[in-house]
Amino acid sequence: METFCDILRAIGSGAEKPTHIMYKANLSWTVMQAYIRSLESQGLVTSTDVDGKKTYRLSEKGYQVLNQFLSIREDLNLTPNEI
Repeated sequence: METFCDILRAIGSGAEKPTHIMYKANLSWTVMQAYIRSLESQGLVTSTDVDGKKTYRLSEKGYQVLNQFLSIREDLNLTPNEI
């Protein structure tokens, strides 16, 4: 769950390109691709192909899930390093 949320947080903070998402979420390329496919199939992330290069954005549902996660973390008084 944490990895999914790390990816959502990376995309939500402006990372659109796969390599940027990978570095912000601290994942390997293969692992990141598998998670992105899962997030797309759940309707949390959308992709577009611009000049042969993929970019990713959060869907409305993706923003809702990310906000719920951040709210729960805040309610539990957890810092990002404690998760």
